[in-house]
Amino acid sequence: MARLNDDTFSRGFETVRVLLGHPKFTAELATAIRKEGGADRAVEALLQVFGLVNINPFKQTVEEQLAALREMNGFWKDSGHPHIGDIEAVCTRLAETALEWPEGRDAYRSFRIRFGKGRDGVIRTFEAHADAVKHAHDKSWRWDLLLSGEHPYRGENVDRLRLLNGNGSLMPVVEWIIIPDLSAHRKRNSVTSVRRSRSLADEGLVLAWLVPDRVRAIDYNEWCAWFCAGYEINVPEYDAGSWQCVPIVYRDTDSGKVHLDAYWHSYDVSHCSVPSARE
Repeated sequence: MARLNDDTFSRGFETVRVLLGHPKFTAELATAIRKEGGADRAVEALLQVFGLVNINPFKQTVEEQLAALREMNGFWKDSGHPHIGDIEAVCTRLAETALEWPEGRDAYRSFRIRFGKGRDGVIRTFEAHADAVKHAHDKSWRWDLLLSGEHPYRGENVDRLRLLNGNGSLMPVVEWIIIPDLSAHRKRNSVTSVRRSRSLADEGLVLAWLVPDRVRAIDYNEWCAWFCAGYEINVPEYDAGSWQCVPIVYRDTDSGKVHLDAYWHSYDVSHCSVPSARE
C-alpha cells in the first residue's frame, strides 16, 4: 500500500481538497490535528473507520519475492558466497508451495535460506545474508565486532556467533516461513525473557534484504527495529561475560543507514521487537 506522498500530486491535492472542504472539518479540528500526536490519532481513526488497520503496506506477491531471491542468488554466486545451485528448480518448487500472505499489519511471508550444516553452516549463512543486506541497501553499516567464526582476543581465538538452538540444528534449506508479527514483544523486561526456539536468526536478516522498504520505514514509533534473537553473539571486548549480545537490524534516522549491530540481551527499550517465525 503506497503512501499518498509517493502517489501522483493530483490525487494528494484532491484528497486534501475533499477534507478541507467538508463542513465538519472545522478550525478546531485542524488545531487538534496540528497538536503533538494529533496527526497520529487522526490517521489511526481513519484507518479504523475504513477497515485498513491490518493492511500491511509492504505486502509482496509471490512473483516479486521469487524475483528478489533470483537476484540475490546471482549476487551470492558472483561474490563467492554459497548460493542456490539450481535456482529455477527451487523457484518452481517455491511457487507451487507458496504460503498465503498472513493477515496483520506487520506480518510477512518470507524465506528461511540456510547453507551448509553445523557451525560452518551457521557462519556461511550469516555472512551470506549480512552481505545481502548490504547489497540491498545503498547505505549500510555493520558493527566491526559483529563477527562470525573465530577471532582473536587477548592472544586466543574465540567463537563469536552461535544459534540459540545450537549450531547442530542448522541444516541446508530453502523454504517459506511466516512471521506473524515483526513488532512482537516490543514491551518486555528483556530480550531473554521473550526469546524462544523460533525467534528469528538468519530469517531476520533475510527479511531485511527481501523487504527493504520495511527497513527504510523504521522510525521507532510506527515501525520498529528488530532483534535476531535466534542468534547469540560473543563480544569479549564489550561483554561483561560470554554470549551476552544479540544481533539487531535497525536504521539511523539521521543518516538513513541500515545498521547491523548487537545489543545486550537484557535490552528492554520498546523501539525494537523480538519476533519469531512459524511455518
